[in-house]
Amino acid sequence: MKEQFKLLLGGLLLFTPVAVRAQSPTFGQPTISGIQGVGFEQDIRLDPTNASRVYTSVPGSLSSDTSWIWHSMDGGKTFKWVTASLPKTGKPNSCAGGGDTELAVDTGGNLYFNDLTLVNFSTARSEDHGAIFLCSNAGVPDAAVDRQWYAVDGNPRTGDGLGTGAGHNIYLVNDEIGPGAVTCPVSGAVNNVLAMYRSPTPAGGGATAGVEFGPGKKVSAPLSCDEGIMGNNEVSPVATTKDGAPAAVKHVYVIHDDATFSRILIGRCFPVPFTSDPSGLSCKDLPVAILGTIPPGGTCPTAKTGANFPSLAIDKAGNLYAVWEQASQDPVSCKITGDTLLKYSFSTDEGDHWSTPITIPTPGLHNNVFVWAAAGDNGRVDVAWYGTPTPANPDDPTCGTNHGGKGGPDATTNGIWSLYMVQTLNGHSTSPTFTAPILAGEHYVHKGTIQTVLGGQCGDRTLGDFLQLRIGSRGEAQISYADSNNADEPFAPHGMYVKQNGGTGVFASTAVGGDPILLNATSDPSGDGRRESAGVTGPNDPNLDILQSSFSQPAPANCHPAGTPCYRVKMTVNNLTLARPAPDVVAVWLTQWLVPADPSCTSSAASCKNGGKNPFVYFESDGTCWSGENAALLLGGGVTLTYPGTKTITAPGACSFVPGSFGTITIDVPIADVSLDAGVASLTNRLFSVTASTMTLNAPPESVPPNPGNFRLFSGPIGGVLFDLIDVVRAYDFVPGAGGGGGGGGGGGGCHEADGDGHIQGEHSGEARFHFDADACEDGDAEGVDASDPGSNMDFHSTQLLSVAFDDIAHTMTIVGIGLDNGLPVTFTAVAVDKGQTSLDAFSLTLSDGYTNAGNLLDGSVTLY
Repeated sequence: MKEQFKLLLGGLLLFTPVAVRAQSPTFGQPTISGIQGVGFEQDIRLDPTNASRVYTSVPGSLSSDTSWIWHSMDGGKTFKWVTASLPKTGKPNSCAGGGDTELAVDTGGNLYFNDLTLVNFSTARSEDHGAIFLCSNAGVPDAAVDRQWYAVDGNPRTGDGLGTGAGHNIYLVNDEIGPGAVTCPVSGAVNNVLAMYRSPTPAGGGATAGVEFGPGKKVSAPLSCDEGIMGNNEVSPVATTKDGAPAAVKHVYVIHDDATFSRILIGRCFPVPFTSDPSGLSCKDLPVAILGTIPPGGTCPTAKTGANFPSLAIDKAGNLYAVWEQASQDPVSCKITGDTLLKYSFSTDEGDHWSTPITIPTPGLHNNVFVWAAAGDNGRVDVAWYGTPTPANPDDPTCGTNHGGKGGPDATTNGIWSLYMVQTLNGHSTSPTFTAPILAGEHYVHKGTIQTVLGGQCGDRTLGDFLQLRIGSRGEAQISYADSNNADEPFAPHGMYVKQNGGTGVFASTAVGGDPILLNATSDPSGDGRRESAGVTGPNDPNLDILQSSFSQPAPANCHPAGTPCYRVKMTVNNLTLARPAPDVVAVWLTQWLVPADPSCTSSAASCKNGGKNPFVYFESDGTCWSGENAALLLGGGVTLTYPGTKTITAPGACSFVPGSFGTITIDVPIADVSLDAGVASLTNRLFSVTASTMTLNAPPESVPPNPGNFRLFSGPIGGVLFDLIDVVRAYDFVPGAGGGGGGGGGGGGCHEADGDGHIQGEHSGEARFHFDADACEDGDAEGVDASDPGSNMDFHSTQLLSVAFDDIAHTMTIVGIGLDNGLPVTFTAVAVDKGQTSLDAFSLTLSDGYTNAGNLLDGSVTLY
């Protein structure tokens, strides 16, 4: 609250409390989490013991027997496969897999992984953050199972399975295929039953927690039509005696729809001794909402869900929130007749009663799919999904209602789909209010249709069936999703990650903060160029340890060859050599980026149809440079992303390197070689998620060219060579003309005022002082960045500014350069934010020796204009 002063008659001041208006959430840099593998239905889990540790996973394919798990150790800035992963292919354990995947992390930091196989689930647990997994091919005493979700109460590893196991349980839910009714309206024959399992059991105790589960408890009734597909399960943070629990215990809930996709239900369970029920669970299935009914003479309900899973969230006060997709349906033809909307209902009595469903406002969006909700404090809820302004096209040749299809999201011809989020801070009031949809992913992520159950499973399935949203330690939203705007759009999207960096979070007393989107350059900590595979983390390889990455657009006269418009891509390496990277034979220093196409393009060219392109350039350990765009390589019946060069860069001076300490690689690539197809405009002149990385291979990446001789067996390019990822640098955007303060950023942009001085909280304790001046063009003063943080023994002074870039809309500045910390050479990235008020201004500094700190100003000011 703040106080407003009102002058009354006679000069009396009245103090009137005025609520401070909540600020809509903002989001930081979208990160390519899946440089390897693909991004098909990527899930996400956060480690409650370490706010910087993030996990994601993606299924490969059953025929490949491979799925992938990534980890980030820097709060989502960079991702690599977990250390247990096999070299090149990434399989994380010896058990079968490749189907649907699911992760969980308990309060002890133990990581759980579940992978669908042909006959069961393979279940695994790692107690060392993914370096080694204990696994089983028979995780549940069941067969014919499908789509699994996890929820955790406490630390199962320290449990013994006795009694209720309160505080020591992991709960698995999934569908059992077949035990439902013989036939049901809409779904037809062979119907599902929703089951829940608990681990550990008394037989195995904590040693088998998350690896062996007890018998399933049927949540929906056998031989009924009460189960269609279920959404996520969640444990309530509030212990109660609901449903006759003999002592207060935390209940676990699972949301689902029915076989007609016209009812939303919720299973409510609690743990009981395995001696009182073989499953160790007691469950009830409760109604949430009826969406539509089958009228006399009809064959389908008047409204339908299934785009795809319903979603459940529980706040810290134990209130429940249900969110699902819904569209009107012709009950005779069973075709979708309206937009796909987001529906919302809540319960304040543990699911006994639910509010009348309301529509979450999504103005301008006709179809909304893959919704996922997450909650924090009482009444505070985030909801994320993919949405498009494109209505269903009845004449879509594959899924349109005029061509025998069901319509809906599956018929959104050339649909432009983006990642959105809304937030409510009064989620169980009489009339909950939501923010307007917030674009969370910076640009659209998919062009075309999307496959849903609601639309008859007819559309493009490249994004899978869901995205996921989790809440971080400061109440910020963290989202895993996919971006398919590349040459292999039908089957190889990139896994992506984005984190809220400002605005209101779902924890009322904790401020959300984070770095803005960086521009044109960034630095990277030294010492992280390590090979991590087969359970072994190797030593840092200075030759593959990136310290800095930058991107610029020189004047054509300064390009190589002169007069040819080019991008200049630079990389600074800890100690550059051309030595063979044992045990492999080829090293590659690669920089890639994303270029979405103009949504209105109508060309038949691939980059228009696919929604854009994923170009790259790389320097190879034989001294050559290449450009190209992503491809994919077959891995069983699935694929994994690859980066084979297709055009060598041979102009004199265009491919250069300086070996040794702080060695550099500089590539001038003709813009025409890494642009969209002729006649296809890009979304903007900004290049998105520029990401530098190093990798090692058993053969040159260009040695297996995609579609040799223009022969194309698949709908996208297949080629390239499998690789091990060694180092990854946090992503940034490139904006031509964003320079202008100095620092040799290149690209013009006019002269900017850029001064700052003050204090922020120290990295570990006390305060950190900073000062910068990056506007010699404006005031003639010496440019530089200086900072000190006594609590971390940091004393930094820049010696050279390599790039200074301004975002005049976000009011941010990114400075990248070289300097000295306590006299030792480092690279650095400094970011300043000018919000016009000291308490809102911010400064961050990252040094390659590992120092990193960010915060709002305690005093002083930042001036950018």
